[in-house]
Amino acid sequence: MTDAATQRTSVCVVGAGPAGLVLALMLRQAEIPCLVLERLSEAAFRRRAGAGMIEHRTVRLLDSHGLAEPIWTHGAPNSTCEFHADGRSFVLDYGELTGGRGHFIYPQHELVSAFAQRFLAAGGEIRFGARVTGVEQARDAATVSAAVEPNGEQLRVGCDFVAACDGARSVLLSAIVNAKVVELQHPFRWLTLIAAAAPSKPRTIYGFHRRGFAGQMRRGPELTRYMLEVPPGDTVSQWPDARTWQELEERLYANGEPSLTRGELVERDILDLRVRVVEPMHHGRVYLTGDAAHLITPAGGKGMNLAIQDAIELAGGLREKYGHDPTGSRLASYSATRLPAIWRTQEFSNWMLTLLHAGVSQSRADAGAGSAEPDEPADFAYRLRRARLQELLANPALRLWFAHAYAGVDS
Repeated sequence: MTDAATQRTSVCVVGAGPAGLVLALMLRQAEIPCLVLERLSEAAFRRRAGAGMIEHRTVRLLDSHGLAEPIWTHGAPNSTCEFHADGRSFVLDYGELTGGRGHFIYPQHELVSAFAQRFLAAGGEIRFGARVTGVEQARDAATVSAAVEPNGEQLRVGCDFVAACDGARSVLLSAIVNAKVVELQHPFRWLTLIAAAAPSKPRTIYGFHRRGFAGQMRRGPELTRYMLEVPPGDTVSQWPDARTWQELEERLYANGEPSLTRGELVERDILDLRVRVVEPMHHGRVYLTGDAAHLITPAGGKGMNLAIQDAIELAGGLREKYGHDPTGSRLASYSATRLPAIWRTQEFSNWMLTLLHAGVSQSRADAGAGSAEPDEPADFAYRLRRARLQELLANPALRLWFAHAYAGVDS
């Protein structure tokens, strides 16, 4: 084994997702040296798909730092969502309730590609294929170890600070000594899909059905994400194309509404709905952002937004530390600043899940689809969900709260 190559920078950013690149761009703006380590190869990195709903506060924050241009130019405004139940369609215009401040729809991989291009054009460095294996901390510095593909070359990065922006399986989580990890495993699973097809309608659709939840989320003119609740023991192989499209059609059906536009299912996975928050989100020289610090369900589309908001706050603290406040008071308050907003968002996402899932076992209905026998637990669960939906549609105060929380509008 050859000796490890050594590199020195001020901030080592682990992960070139939305959070990592926003952080790196803001550091670059302030002329703070940084190095980005990304475990994927460059080709795999550019193929990686992800979320697409960018809330109002995220766009506003990015715009305040001159980083929202790709969203303004290529994003699609969205201010309505739709609920399908019992063959009927219910549209909720949350944009009207928030003074026209809705979402933008912009595929995560396109946003990340735009950020990466801008960072590299500004002279920034991304080491692709660099799998971080650990970090060592001293009182005033840290050293990140990585193995770089294709030959497993050993790399050591000496730095002042480390930002873990590398997702839920971050190796750097172990560096947060004495952290309290609060987590919960929900009892239901989603089959998540990306279809190379236009959405049937240009808005998010939530389908209520006795066999479970289904959802359509547009990702672009010719790209659509679908979610489908499946029984706990199911695997991807049990959901071939024909079965998947038939179930999506049934659960998302509404009288007079267009059928789904079918296309190749280019991605599919089973998602266990697990949530987690790490408190605090930093220790010593290591700071966590996004999924490394907190997992949230896809309900409400908040994950990427929280990650970007973490990155902007962390960048602000680092810029002040290297600038006019060498005491680092804002940086030291990073966890205390971010955790209240994270828990508020977790609460909203959990509320969305109570709307989509009643919390009553539906295993008999899942196993016996098409049976003429009554299934009382599933019927009771479905009626609970319908009652919650009716309350949302009928209660002006609840609609107003939902609109602001869903769109990410603070006031």
